[in-house]
Amino acid sequence: MAFLGSSPQPSTAAHGRHMLLQPQRSQRLKWLTFGCVAMLLLVFGLGGFAVARLRSNVHTAEMNVGELVGNLASGPLDILVIGSDTRSGNNVAYGDEADAESGARSDVMMLLQVSEDRQMVNVVSFPRDLMVDIPKCTDAETGQVYAASEDTQINESLERGGPGCTVATINNITGVEIDHFMLVDFNAVKALSSVVGGVQVCVTEDIDDTYSGLKLKAGTSDVEGEQALAFLRSRHGFGDGSDTARIRAQQSFLSSLLRKVQSEGTLSNPTMLYRIAEAVTQNVTVDKGLTDLSTLVSVGSIFSTVDLSKVVFATVPNEPYILDDNKLQLSTESEAFFTKLQKDESLVEPAVTDETAEEDVDSLNYDVSVSVSNGSGIDDRGSVLASDIADRGFKQITVNENAGEYSTSSIVYPYGFEAEAQAVADIFGITTLTPSDQYIGIEIVVGADLAEHDKIESQDAGIAAGATGQTADQVTCQQSFNY
Repeated sequence: MAFLGSSPQPSTAAHGRHMLLQPQRSQRLKWLTFGCVAMLLLVFGLGGFAVARLRSNVHTAEMNVGELVGNLASGPLDILVIGSDTRSGNNVAYGDEADAESGARSDVMMLLQVSEDRQMVNVVSFPRDLMVDIPKCTDAETGQVYAASEDTQINESLERGGPGCTVATINNITGVEIDHFMLVDFNAVKALSSVVGGVQVCVTEDIDDTYSGLKLKAGTSDVEGEQALAFLRSRHGFGDGSDTARIRAQQSFLSSLLRKVQSEGTLSNPTMLYRIAEAVTQNVTVDKGLTDLSTLVSVGSIFSTVDLSKVVFATVPNEPYILDDNKLQLSTESEAFFTKLQKDESLVEPAVTDETAEEDVDSLNYDVSVSVSNGSGIDDRGSVLASDIADRGFKQITVNENAGEYSTSSIVYPYGFEAEAQAVADIFGITTLTPSDQYIGIEIVVGADLAEHDKIESQDAGIAAGATGQTADQVTCQQSFNY
């Protein structure tokens, strides 16, 4: 197929759902850094009145569609969300003069796949420093032809003919044909996060990232406006400071947002939808198929009812690039991962019942003493969680509500009580367990990561083909990182 010109068809994908993207010469697309905001637009699913506003506000690009493109009655729906690292136009405040003059590269790339039966959603992130083969692309605006390039960073595809080249590149990588694309503005993040009243996020330690401007205390916080944008942009605040760590934070943010709008009924509130439309559509560029009333309403209805445990955020399986550890390449597991996308399957592995573990429950010593030390910073939090331990069957429980402040929860236990300690850890999702010969009972220290949530959900658990990620129903806390 040809996006912004010619590029090869993926050999593993079915034909007939591709489109030709031809931007109008008189209208330069405003490519924007945070493509994940486009995901937010889809999440909210604007109603008919908002679509009218969308049509008048949003920038569009010409697209020749295949016969099934945008047809929500059959086949999975695949939408590529692209953001760029340009600092020009309205985004100049987020860079210096040199940034404004530099070319745009893909900064965020997420493939949103809605299953044919509309019961599950996969959202796949591609790290910007992933080394891939970029196909031959032609810039439809200038006519410039870009030769195919092997072992090239995927984020360079945007420079080689525009978003259509990024689409073609990901088509070839995944074997999945993409139906639509979206590009979004920085300002949409600020406006949208404020409209919904903030989004709850969690970090294990205080963060003060001077690069993005993100400042957070350990534990949970509601972020909106500039701080929401900083949370999504920050590469120096999470994990190991890598792009994959930033992607994890973005996945956690989007999951939290989905939980909020479903629980608060945002998707069925016309007034709120109107405000969302105003906030987002002034800062988004889509293909013309996505301004169609039936398409948008159908996508929105999916997110208003979908089981959040079936909304999967995942990063493509990767490993360090063989020639440069600072870059990434697809791992051998990626083939099985992409096969699931091609077959319209969920990226969540089926749960495996551990019958042996169930049998071991009755062998636990429920008379071992359990001490709960509250270091969460929340009054009486220890007593609340102690009741969960009692419900599990443990009988000897004491609580210390004044244990100081701890960012993460942990357990120390005496040798010989590994099974009991693990049973307590499983209640709350605690992963730090330490045996000691100085203890005669189990001690659980409640940290900020359990200040407002009853369980710490581990990202990556149950994601297909060894990929990293989470489901939208999981409440996750990001590992803090500061230079």
